[in-house]
Amino acid sequence: MAEVRILPMSLMLLTCLLGGFFAAGPHLNWKIMGLVLLNAFCFLYTAHLNDTYWDIRKGEYEEGRKLHSVRFREDGYLPRWGFGYEIPNAPILPKHYYLAAMALSAITGVSIMLHISTLIGWLYSALALVGLLLALTYSAGLDRIPALGDTMWEIGVLFALYCGYYSQRQALDPFIVSASVPLFISLISIKALDSLPDTIVDNKQSKVTLTVFLYRKGLSLKAIRHICYLPFYIAFLTLYFTLPPNLKLGALAVVLSFIAQQAALHNDEEGRKSIVLASFTILAFIVVALTVIAGLATLPSI
Repeated sequence: MAEVRILPMSLMLLTCLLGGFFAAGPHLNWKIMGLVLLNAFCFLYTAHLNDTYWDIRKGEYEEGRKLHSVRFREDGYLPRWGFGYEIPNAPILPKHYYLAAMALSAITGVSIMLHISTLIGWLYSALALVGLLLALTYSAGLDRIPALGDTMWEIGVLFALYCGYYSQRQALDPFIVSASVPLFISLISIKALDSLPDTIVDNKQSKVTLTVFLYRKGLSLKAIRHICYLPFYIAFLTLYFTLPPNLKLGALAVVLSFIAQQAALHNDEEGRKSIVLASFTILAFIVVALTVIAGLATLPSI
């Protein structure tokens, strides 16, 4: 279960749920939404297993390199971005273990996907299959293609939003497409900060992520970290001018939070603390948006 990377999984599932709330407000069909969330979990778990499998094949786990997780408590783990002591000798299993688990997760996800499609329509499968295709192909080589090295996870989250929306409305419309654009832009920052600690290794492996591209241009990791925040500002300032009045305060609070984080963590060269705080900021905004849309909370209109 070390391959369940908490923050990206949480962002994926909450974004999927947000799509459902955008479509139906507080009147979700929870039977369908529960299946959609389980489907999203299976496909992203497949991606995480596949990522480790290919990292092993590519020789990225060189001597002294840690596995993904850090010890958070004696009985639990968080992803490597977290605060705490890294496990010095985290076990890396034989490659075929990851292949077997990947096959099981993918088959389970496809079975759930097909069942959902019999209930709400086959366009759902077309949307969900994008996630599975990315899960199976990204780490196998797409991460070495310019413009794709830092966008595959974002596209997967985007289609999770569409799946959640379609599951409740059985249609896609201009509203959800336009709402997904700022989300996609903000996820570019998340993925870039996530890639920052691995920039040196990724460069050796010829990956073409945003941080590797900037590193090859001669920028320091500290400078790259600051650049990683730019999409956040673009996304949430765009949201500020497009969201309903009762959510504008939330978008403004996120922008101010990112400014504070960027200043307070100016010495976080590798971005390990930055990615945690930025991810939790996005998660908090999504949770607040969900509660406001569901009528469980209110924010002052501005």
